[in-house]
Amino acid sequence: MSFEEFRQLISEISKIPVEQINKNSSFRNDLGIDSLQMVNLLIEVAAKLKLELHMIQSRLDFQTVGGLYESFVKERE
Repeated sequence: MSFEEFRQLISEISKIPVEQINKNSSFRNDLGIDSLQMVNLLIEVAAKLKLELHMIQSRLDFQTVGGLYESFVKERE
């Protein structure tokens, strides 16, 4: 999955315009996603991509969109 496709997926799940989402976007500070929304987003991304949550190694992996992409999607390729 390309980053653009991942970005579109995050947009669909979070209902945030894709234009506001980039690699350096902080889920919390830039996109306004709180902890409960983040849990829901992680579960939905994992389900749609048929991934397991244990692939996320640390909290740093899901602070930014790019970090989540690198740990969750790129590791799989």
